[in-house]
Amino acid sequence: MLNLIIVCIFYLLTCCRKCHAFVETMASPLPLTIYSTINNTANMPDEQRLFYTLMTGYEKAVRPIRKSSDAVVVKLGITLTQIMDIDERNQILTTNIWLDQEWKDQFLKWNPDEFGGLKKIRIPCRHIWLPDIVLYNSADDYTQGYMQALAMIDFNGNVFWPPIVKFRSTCKIDITWFPFDDQLCFLKFGSWTYDSTQIILTNRSETVDTANYVDNGEWKLLSSWTILSKLTYPCCDESFYDLKFYFHIRRRTLYYIYNVMIPCIMLSILTCLTFYLPVESGEKVSLGLTVLLAFSVFMLLIAESMPATSEFIPLIGIYFTLVMSFTSLSVLLAVVLLNVHLYGSALKPISPRLRRILFIHLASWLHVHLHRGTKINNQKAARHSTLRNQRRSTKVYNAIF
Repeated sequence: MLNLIIVCIFYLLTCCRKCHAFVETMASPLPLTIYSTINNTANMPDEQRLFYTLMTGYEKAVRPIRKSSDAVVVKLGITLTQIMDIDERNQILTTNIWLDQEWKDQFLKWNPDEFGGLKKIRIPCRHIWLPDIVLYNSADDYTQGYMQALAMIDFNGNVFWPPIVKFRSTCKIDITWFPFDDQLCFLKFGSWTYDSTQIILTNRSETVDTANYVDNGEWKLLSSWTILSKLTYPCCDESFYDLKFYFHIRRRTLYYIYNVMIPCIMLSILTCLTFYLPVESGEKVSLGLTVLLAFSVFMLLIAESMPATSEFIPLIGIYFTLVMSFTSLSVLLAVVLLNVHLYGSALKPISPRLRRILFIHLASWLHVHLHRGTKINNQKAARHSTLRNQRRSTKVYNAIF
């Protein structure tokens, strides 16, 4: 009898401990939330009830497949809305893009008949698994991420996620034919950690969607295309898919024609006009220096927008350098000509060979025709110079005495 009483007391104590543990468990927030959710599921709207049903037991940290040997097929495409800027100096392309991503999540399926015929639902992207698609040739850091857009999911588990992104990507700029240049830039996308056995990356379209494209005032989009490749990197043994979107763009030249090319042509004409100025005017050197200074200003303006590289030299820069060289040479010749004009009579007579080169060969090349009655005689010129000096000396002597 005593043993039976002891067994009953022990059983009652055990039951009390279990009841106490159950009460403590139900007092915690999570079981209460689950209990209230399950209790109120019947009173929820269909969309809210579907959301709770899909998220119950869902793990967003792993790939949405039932067999680990299967790969997730991710379809990637972009909608180009605007080419905002091309920084030639830093070689950076800035674009506004809708990054369209589509894949199938095997854990986000339901029967529409059980949820009031609901076939699609929008879920915040932070609640589901997302492929780690990044821009490989990004010119920014990767701290900002994509816009937290809603993911559109149908009852078969097809997920469509189109975040709006402003990309700043690297682009190699060839300025050889500036300002009549074409540029070829690309955006390279791919998974950062999932190899080709885990994610199969494909393109949604062979071209870039430009239905909502807004034209750029400086650059014209000529064409676009996509190239899918499979590469192996030195860091890893596995291969990775990447998708490149190419943009063929051309610079609009109207601005540079009116603000750069036409003033340069006018300055070049002014350089030629320095040879037609009379020597007596004394403005040959001033005009040449003014044109040289104007070309220097244009060179500075163009150099500010060009990348500081020695790989490509723009032809317009070579043209400016040649014109400045010829302008400097014309200023030098104007100084020599002015010196000869003012002090030529007192200098030593030129040799017959130099006279033949200047007044026969060079004159014919430059289409300079001498008068028939003019006879160039160095001795006569020297004699006239001596007579003028004697007359000046006589006048000075008479004025003194």
